[in-house]
Amino acid sequence: MEELMRMCVEKEFTYLPRPYQIEALHYGWDRGNFINGSDVGLGKTFESIIYAEVTNSFPVLVVVPASVKYNWAEKWAEIVGEKRTISVIETKETKKYQRDWTADVVIINYDILGDKKGSAIVPKFPELLKTPWKMFIFDEAHFLKDAKSQRSKVSKKLTEKSEAIIQLLTGTPTMSRPSELWNLLILIKKSHLIADNWDKFTLRYCGAYRTKFGVVTSGATNTLELNKKLRETCYLRVEKRDVLKDLPDVEKIIFNTPISNKKEIEKATDNLYEYLLETKGEEAADKAMEADTLVSLGVLRKLSIQGKLKALEQYLKDWKPSGKKLVVFGLHREELEYLSKKFDSMLIAGGVSSKRKQEIVKEWVLNEDVFLFANITSAGTGVDGLQKVCSNMLIIELPWRPSDLEQVIGRLDRSGQNEPSTIRFMLSNETIDSEMWEMLQEKEMNTEAVNKGIDVEKEQSGMKMVLRKLLEKRK
Repeated sequence: MEELMRMCVEKEFTYLPRPYQIEALHYGWDRGNFINGSDVGLGKTFESIIYAEVTNSFPVLVVVPASVKYNWAEKWAEIVGEKRTISVIETKETKKYQRDWTADVVIINYDILGDKKGSAIVPKFPELLKTPWKMFIFDEAHFLKDAKSQRSKVSKKLTEKSEAIIQLLTGTPTMSRPSELWNLLILIKKSHLIADNWDKFTLRYCGAYRTKFGVVTSGATNTLELNKKLRETCYLRVEKRDVLKDLPDVEKIIFNTPISNKKEIEKATDNLYEYLLETKGEEAADKAMEADTLVSLGVLRKLSIQGKLKALEQYLKDWKPSGKKLVVFGLHREELEYLSKKFDSMLIAGGVSSKRKQEIVKEWVLNEDVFLFANITSAGTGVDGLQKVCSNMLIIELPWRPSDLEQVIGRLDRSGQNEPSTIRFMLSNETIDSEMWEMLQEKEMNTEAVNKGIDVEKEQSGMKMVLRKLLEKRK
């Protein structure tokens, strides 16, 4: 460990790693390819950068969500100064944004990693395969949990024949079930250390069983054993409160929020099919009920936020005179836009570029605006700096995955936060919110089982469970 710290000192980084970050460097040094699954806000980006620098693993390809690729470029330059050439790849070249595939560090987003050619999936740029990469970094690597996705197929093409170091970064490697780990293990070429094959993995760790519709792999079994195997071979997990001793606590408060459309919600829940038929048409109703439970539940989720809107307005009006900054997270764009205009506040939503997102954060940190409205999907990752001026968050809608909530809360609960964070949930017992909350608590048990090494043997809950409980409640 002392030798690794000495090497970091010799590199003259703008700031030195903390002891737990040196341990992460040692873990990668000792085990090669691995999943860095440390808690949100612990500096996994910094850890990968110092690994590349200390081991001189260049050129390096960094694959990230579009929202954070310029963050990566800024962070790398911040740490090493002008010692490295850094190129951010855009879909189209302009005078301002020129691709440089000869750079030490090449940063590209998942969305433009691959392309379709007939029935085949290939890298979008030939340089991705031609460049002799010495290291691959995949940030928010849970984006690669589905082996059938385009991004996963291209990532495998890039890495499978390469001897380069591979690091996967994600604070939530298991977002809702252990089965999501398998493709990540394949990508780092360590799956054989956990199980001989997919069938044996799911049988042992996912409680797999067969039905007339196929094999169900949504459970979580032998989780302590799985966590132990992972940690010994290819998985690093550090909890923020184990290493950031001075990090203030987080308090979660749930408000039971009144709604203005109770009759409409009752009608929709009592007879979902008839409601869809009446409001969306026969074809849409049949498709929703037969093909996609999510569409059906989406109607109830939309009604929930619409019903809470008046109460939300009043809450924010009452909050504003306090002058305390408040980040408001939701999902539905229309309602978020309405609230941001109502209170003349900035909004981070879909379609906002990664550079503009960071500009908005910097502006909000420096100005006197009280509210910042943000979409859970768009701003749940790749946003840093809010914790410098804010310790209050309001969550007005719930996502499907507990990992999304963890990421969102991690925008405030991270290094640099000096005040106890208070996370307020504005939910309604008269809407789908209560069933969503219950489902998230059950899912969280499974994610914590693998990510943190907690014993649990529980069948996975999901969308259909939410719908079933809703309908049972109305009987």
